[in-house]
Amino acid sequence: MARVLVVDDEPNVRKSLALALRHEGYDVETAGSAEEAEAVLREESFGLVLTDLRLPGHNGIELLRQVRSELPGTEVVVMTAFGTIEGAVEAMRLGARHYLSKPFETRDLIDTVDAALRRSEARAAVAPSPVDPFGEIIGRSRAIRDLLDLVSRVADTESSALITGETGTGKELVGRAIHQKSRRRDRVFCAVNSAAFPETLLESELFGHRRGAFTGASAHKKGLFEAADQGTVFLDEVAEMPLSMQAKLLRFLQTGEIRPVGSEQTRQVDVRLVTATNKELEAEVAAGRFREDLYYRLAVIPIHIAPLRERREDIPLLAEHFLGRFAARAGKPIAGIDAAALELLCAYAWPGNVRELENCIERGVALCSSACILAQDLPQRVRSAEERSAPGEIPSLESVEREHILATLEQVGWNRKRAASALRISTTTLWRRLKDFGIETGNAPRGDARNRFAAG
Repeated sequence: MARVLVVDDEPNVRKSLALALRHEGYDVETAGSAEEAEAVLREESFGLVLTDLRLPGHNGIELLRQVRSELPGTEVVVMTAFGTIEGAVEAMRLGARHYLSKPFETRDLIDTVDAALRRSEARAAVAPSPVDPFGEIIGRSRAIRDLLDLVSRVADTESSALITGETGTGKELVGRAIHQKSRRRDRVFCAVNSAAFPETLLESELFGHRRGAFTGASAHKKGLFEAADQGTVFLDEVAEMPLSMQAKLLRFLQTGEIRPVGSEQTRQVDVRLVTATNKELEAEVAAGRFREDLYYRLAVIPIHIAPLRERREDIPLLAEHFLGRFAARAGKPIAGIDAAALELLCAYAWPGNVRELENCIERGVALCSSACILAQDLPQRVRSAEERSAPGEIPSLESVEREHILATLEQVGWNRKRAASALRISTTTLWRRLKDFGIETGNAPRGDARNRFAAG
């Protein structure tokens, strides 16, 4: 029986959520605040924490961060009121697997909790050994072999490392591998996205703040650099950091001192900084958007991750790796990937890199109804890769529109209402265009995805 901890400061909401989950067979405990939830989590183990973002005292984001740091095997689903979608996006970036926008239907609650717990079970079933820092970095191409060799050689140094590569190449995985192979492996690894916070909040996130330092600072907060003392901080999208924050980061690298916002006191900490960006920092320096002195501090050890299209020999290995994970989660005895489907995977350019391939295989497993993933189980953009215009040829407006609509539908799980909203058209117009393209309800994905599509 899966155990779920429900965290909400409204008693009636806690009671109704607990009743609905217990009716489905879950073992449920409740808490009225993040502090109460933290106390419960210290005494008991749960497969999933379902928490509201708005809580008295510590908020849901702080609870999420603690769970992801201290209980990596516990899934988190966040609930957010209508109009606070930015908080949900931040929560997803910090490691929440799913979110629910209030108000929501009971069926949506059950489906979301079930999906999150299945993900947790599958990850546990296929998780690499904790002593293997390269467990999630899959490949046998020369580019991957050189990358792993470089990580092995620099991990035990104390130098700053700058990881570059396109979106979706796995920069955080490489950052984690550096930490796991270093002498700091038994200490904290903290990851933060520079682009996820406005300037004032980013300073607080990194350096902490004192109570009353700014509006909403109702309590002292420890920053990530202090929390990760003796450990590693991974700072993603560092190119998005404002120039004023770049100056403060440079000072920290030079002195090792932190000063919380609103405090006059400094403290010495020992942190290994690993940064990442999908931009060319040298070009950003030339354009005056990034400090040259900070760039040289960060790029003591530059590490570049090649895009997936430049190491196509890794695609079959990655696809099989993801297949094993998602098939275990779905409880499907899928033996492999059909030769024709694998050929399509290897031919596709993968602009979204490994992350896009992972999502593609997850979709394929969800739709697969045979012993192996077939070409028809792959997204339309992958199936039609060979049919696209030759280099230099301008595609037709209709083909561009069709591809865009299909990509949007796949992104929102074939829910017509959400797709129409994202495309800024009415559901009637969307339905008409789908009929024009020969994509009717009967052609939508099978199973739950088609039900959502038909009902949307």
